[in-house]
Amino acid sequence: MINLGERIKYIRETYDTTQEELGNYLHLSKSSISHYEKNDRIIPLKKLSLMSNYYDLSIDYILGITNIKKYQDFKKNIHLTITAERIKEILKEQKLTNVALAKELNTTESCIRKYKTGQTLILTAFALELYYKYNYSIDWIIGKTENKKVKEKQKIYN
Repeated sequence: MINLGERIKYIRETYDTTQEELGNYLHLSKSSISHYEKNDRIIPLKKLSLMSNYYDLSIDYILGITNIKKYQDFKKNIHLTITAERIKEILKEQKLTNVALAKELNTTESCIRKYKTGQTLILTAFALELYYKYNYSIDWIIGKTENKKVKEKQKIYN
């Protein structure tokens, strides 16, 4: 089992891209890419979305949660309004209050409210928790696909 940093490095090397080339596309320094690959930092969803566009891969695939490289209805952009609606949908389906979800994600209720109103994009770590706990596709959460659940759920990261 590999960690997220190793997965990012694996994909970058598979597509024969240097850290500098990927960094330029993501508007990041080579050292930032190095930190992500060493698993020193978690790559933000906005940058993961750009990376998915660059390599024409789903975020779920990049994160190693599915073997599906790209969904048929793949969309290039993150949609905050769709993300907000999907957070609300998750709350309703899981019968969670803002407080309960905040507790599960180890964050504040005001943070959940910002996600629900589209003021802030959900953090990568929180999106991963929604995958771990409820099997929601991260691409679905942020509006890049209509595939709600991950069909080939993988055990990822140590």
